[in-house]
Amino acid sequence: MKNYIFLLLFSTLLFSCGEEKRSSKTQRDSKEKTENKEDSSSQWMKDPDLEPNVTITGNIKNGPKVPLIIEANTDKGAVVIAKGNSDEEGNFSIQGAIKDMGLYQMRIEENVPKGQEPRVIPMTLAPNDSVFIQTNFNDFNQSVVYSGTEWAEAVNGYMKELKKFIDWQKSVKNPEQYSQEKISKMVMDNKQSMDDYIIETIEDNPSNPANILLMTNLMPMMGYENYDKSHLKVLQNMHRAFEEKYPDHPMTKNIGAQVAQVEKGFDDYEAFSKNNIAPEISMPNKSGEMKKLSDLKGNYVLIDFWASWCKPCRQENPNVVRLYNKYKEENFTIFSVSLDEDKDRWLKAIKADNLIWDHHVSDLKGWKSEVVSTYQFNGIPHTVLIDPEGKIIGTKLRGASLEQKLKEIFGK
Repeated sequence: MKNYIFLLLFSTLLFSCGEEKRSSKTQRDSKEKTENKEDSSSQWMKDPDLEPNVTITGNIKNGPKVPLIIEANTDKGAVVIAKGNSDEEGNFSIQGAIKDMGLYQMRIEENVPKGQEPRVIPMTLAPNDSVFIQTNFNDFNQSVVYSGTEWAEAVNGYMKELKKFIDWQKSVKNPEQYSQEKISKMVMDNKQSMDDYIIETIEDNPSNPANILLMTNLMPMMGYENYDKSHLKVLQNMHRAFEEKYPDHPMTKNIGAQVAQVEKGFDDYEAFSKNNIAPEISMPNKSGEMKKLSDLKGNYVLIDFWASWCKPCRQENPNVVRLYNKYKEENFTIFSVSLDEDKDRWLKAIKADNLIWDHHVSDLKGWKSEVVSTYQFNGIPHTVLIDPEGKIIGTKLRGASLEQKLKEIFGK
């Protein structure tokens, strides 16, 4: 699904840099393709010489002789579990061997034209599952109906709600005519029925494998400003249920990590927006040593979010350097946080722009860095000025506005 409305929420700001986006033979072939990958990906597959323990059968309307792939979705990418083909009537039956419950998908093997979505449908398979799938080749992703498993009914309901939301997105003409605030409200209003369904479904059976798929919609996809904290409680209950039913399972640990991240992010956001306190930043410096924003407590600190590839950032750097030199003896310093992914380019930019202060950090994750959601910005350069107690006293300061603010503080 192309969530162009979600993408619009993170559009580039003017004068800033925005965010940059089965037979045994079949089993042996799968092993040969994946055995050189490191990894946790192997956690989803049994030894390929063992007997299959999942069966996927069904019918694809208007889909004769279609090549199909069953894949596991892992942190290392998609891993092939099994392959098969539909017959002349669109019927198919594929068997595969999986190690444990997790998120899988069935995909049509084809060259996807640019701009077209691949034909793929999700499954939350568990060992010994035998699932029957009905779908239409011409509307493969959205016409699917599952049966025969614990998770089938829950996923069917979700797919119906998702289709309604996608249909609404397609109905929006010229979304650029709306403000970000208006688009955000439209999205929240039109996904409410889907959220309600997901919450009811998870609360009714919190350990259902289907919830691995459903929980994505309860994450803060648009930041924490409009996030409903009750969603976090649903996710926490789900995690506890998975801990009871699937202790030590990699997926349980993954869910726990995601829930903990949302909890921390929401707490940081509340501190940031309501208490006006700058959230902690802890990242490696140029030498790889962990440095914290709190290490600079007692100083006025300009937190400067930038990157070597950001032209407006580089254009602003001479002004930042000038003001640093003017006030560095006045209890003022700079904590530079780079959204670079290439360490060499980051270090060369520091040297080229003569950024002479000591406090440079980056986790080299680019826009995937947690600081982006924590500090609620979608364009750089972005600055946050804090006082000696860590209280935020200014944001988005640059050029003349930054100079004027520092004059007010230091009297010169």
